[in-house]
Amino acid sequence: MYPKATEQGNFKMTLLDRVIFFSKEDLAGTPMLEKAEKLLEKKHDFGQLDLNALLEFHHIHQYFENDKYLDSWTSSQRAAYAAILKNAMTAIRNYMRNMIPAKVMEEAALLEYNNQENFWELIRYFELYKSIDDALFFAILNAHPHHIRYILPLKQIVQHYNLTLRSFLMTSEESAELLLAHYEQKNTTPSNYHFPKSLTDTDKQTIITSYLKSDDPNLNYIELVRNSKNLKLPPKILLKAKQAANKIKEEILNEENSMKMSVGATLDKKQAEPVTYKNEGGDTRVTYGGLFLDSLKTELKLFAVFSQIFLYTDQEGLITLVNKDTEMDVLEKIGMQSKNEYHTSFVFAKKDMLSIAQLGIFDHYLKEKGRSIENLLQNVIKDLFVDHFKVNELSFAMPDPSLSAIGKIRLLAPEMEYLLKQYKDFVTHKQIDHELLQIDSNPVFFSELPSLLPKKYIYSSHESIRVIQYHFYDQNSVFAMRKRSEKPMTLFKRLESGNLGRSDFEDYQLPYLDQAVAAGDLLIDDNGFIGMADPIKVIIAGKLRKNGTISYWHYGEEFRIEVDRLIAEGLLTTSDQLFTIDETSYLNYYLNKKEFTNGKDLRNKYLHGSNIKDEKQQEIDYLYFLRTFIVILLKLKDDLILSQHHSKLTAI
Repeated sequence: MYPKATEQGNFKMTLLDRVIFFSKEDLAGTPMLEKAEKLLEKKHDFGQLDLNALLEFHHIHQYFENDKYLDSWTSSQRAAYAAILKNAMTAIRNYMRNMIPAKVMEEAALLEYNNQENFWELIRYFELYKSIDDALFFAILNAHPHHIRYILPLKQIVQHYNLTLRSFLMTSEESAELLLAHYEQKNTTPSNYHFPKSLTDTDKQTIITSYLKSDDPNLNYIELVRNSKNLKLPPKILLKAKQAANKIKEEILNEENSMKMSVGATLDKKQAEPVTYKNEGGDTRVTYGGLFLDSLKTELKLFAVFSQIFLYTDQEGLITLVNKDTEMDVLEKIGMQSKNEYHTSFVFAKKDMLSIAQLGIFDHYLKEKGRSIENLLQNVIKDLFVDHFKVNELSFAMPDPSLSAIGKIRLLAPEMEYLLKQYKDFVTHKQIDHELLQIDSNPVFFSELPSLLPKKYIYSSHESIRVIQYHFYDQNSVFAMRKRSEKPMTLFKRLESGNLGRSDFEDYQLPYLDQAVAAGDLLIDDNGFIGMADPIKVIIAGKLRKNGTISYWHYGEEFRIEVDRLIAEGLLTTSDQLFTIDETSYLNYYLNKKEFTNGKDLRNKYLHGSNIKDEKQQEIDYLYFLRTFIVILLKLKDDLILSQHHSKLTAI
């Protein structure tokens, strides 16, 4: 604690006055530096301060190390403050080095929470761990087990106490969660933990097993075990995790603390409209018109229902069924996620349910007409790909409609894979060589399938694009207008709604407004009105935020010229692949476990015999497989249409 009275007078510090360094990127930097300024303006006798008081200057020193200062500081102020911090760091070094090993336990007990991490960093920096024996180190950890979270990032300390740390981790209640957080949990920044080399894979499995058997395991961490990949856990542990998760879900997911979701789809034989929607609370009811379907006289028009009415793909030919970041709410985004899990949302689940219901209705409609969806797709492939687009060597056979669901899956899976191999050969060599393909045993990966068009998709991970997306389109942006009775209005909507001036912004928003003007994202005209400095860049950023990508050739020449400009400026990147990154992940999620441990694995689980004996489940799995095949056909169709339309431009 700070002394009650020092030479600077009655200067007292409360916990709210403390300066804390969180990270270089943290937005709390400015208010923390304002607190630091007050502290640095006081006179201090560093020799009279205790460790907690000294460590506060270490927090301030970290801001200076990362070139973080208040804009209002002059160069002479910076120099004066830097000199004070130099003296403070000398005092910290002397304090730490003069601290006898026996007193380390006492000091650790007195540490304020925000100083515990700094304490161990300085133990490492001054190499004080070399004077602390294993017995004392073990005793400190037993007395303060949560300190392990500050020790594991320090490689030198972990190596020094190799066996001691193993002994602690084998008995600590936190060990399983630490392992899972490091190896399996998805974080915005990678885990910086170092585990002792003496901790074997068998030890890790023992720790995880003990956690699953404990009285109150956390469901989030159990799910990380279920979706584990990097820890290489055996099937027996994965099964225990599944059973433990199901047990907890049965206990907590009752009617009082869970939310029901319902999606219904029906066919009205007398309805002429293509589709009508009805929403009641959280339930969605969709009715499709039988008379409309009757009016579609060709199989190509019937096939178009999947994109134009069922909306499996959008106007850019992008698969709409993928999980989108913009469709997730805040709670879904901040929830614990596995590195190896395909993360889904409430909206994704509704789209999934509706699309399967749509497929079931369509299949039923065809059967009532004495037809089958298998024959429809077979004819579409012939009429569209072979006859219209002249992919003459294409070979494909849909399964017989009379087969069981499991029989259809086992036949459709290899046919679909071979279809994609043929398309890849067609794109690469402008022809299909069946003799060569038949001896090629390499699997086909969705991420490696090429498009007929260069620059098929546009992406961006550039910081300036991310800033535009946040400022203009995020409801949590500092520029969003907030009213208690309404949803926040984004800056883009505010600019669309009419003239906007500085007076329309709150005082706290004005510094950020000036920064956006200085960065070239906003401008202020001669009349004082605020506008977009580069409207097309803002629109492109918005489209990328919505879908994660832009399908380049779906746009007109003027738009493409602007995209090319941003590519040349290094703000955008391109892809020549058939599927987008999100589409590839979506297909992998349903068909295999190449990318995700929670994947449906529809292809592989039926490939060499099935452990799914429930015929109803087999029927559902076939619908999922069929839907996946249909979206693949829609992507192939889109690629061929765009290539045919833009063939002269892409040949230049």
